[in-house]
Amino acid sequence: MYSSSIVMAAAIVFSSAGASPVTQLEARAGTTSKYGDYSGSTSSYGDGSGTYVRTDDVGTYASGVKCWTDLFYVSSSFQAKDWVKNENSIDCALTSFCASGTITGTQSCSWWNLAGSIESEWDIIKDIWSVTGSFNPGGGQSVCETAQSTNTCNWNDMKCHALWTSNVELVNKGYIRRRCHDKGQDYTAWSKDWNVNSPEKTTRLGCGALCTDTQYPGPVPAPPGAQRI
Repeated sequence: MYSSSIVMAAAIVFSSAGASPVTQLEARAGTTSKYGDYSGSTSSYGDGSGTYVRTDDVGTYASGVKCWTDLFYVSSSFQAKDWVKNENSIDCALTSFCASGTITGTQSCSWWNLAGSIESEWDIIKDIWSVTGSFNPGGGQSVCETAQSTNTCNWNDMKCHALWTSNVELVNKGYIRRRCHDKGQDYTAWSKDWNVNSPEKTTRLGCGALCTDTQYPGPVPAPPGAQRI
């Protein structure tokens, strides 16, 4: 059913006899409501590559052409976020040794680059996570996470120190393709890359900044783990 050839579909006239004319834009919105319409787009991934996840937006047009949208998963990797200054600071001026405790990072939320909000398409996200072997970082139907630090800081320089955090997110990538069947043949009308970014529960704590620093004096640490395919 999944031909590897990519053929750009000609525009289809969406109207039926005895009914008022339907504009092309209105008809496309009705049959691609879950993922959106990306006519003219071509994915950077090979057609049919990756792992099939699910099919949605199935419809038959007045012309008799049947179309549907397939979702494929390709890869996952961890991505480090920029340093963010925490509201807490620790002044070690009156002691020869001081330390931080566990720090809460900034809240971040899952998001994706297709039509519709990620909350309204929760079933799609769960299917993607099941194929990737990932889990829901929020532990339920939650798309936001406030991470906790896994390390602490120690100082013995009798200076005032600001705390900075760098969150990590899991980025799942793949593509959708609009397939159609006409005159006994299947073809791909268009395809588009997608990514779902989901926050991890842990953040990295930076210990090298003074209270007077406006930027963290060091690079963002590499994310944990290697790319997962």
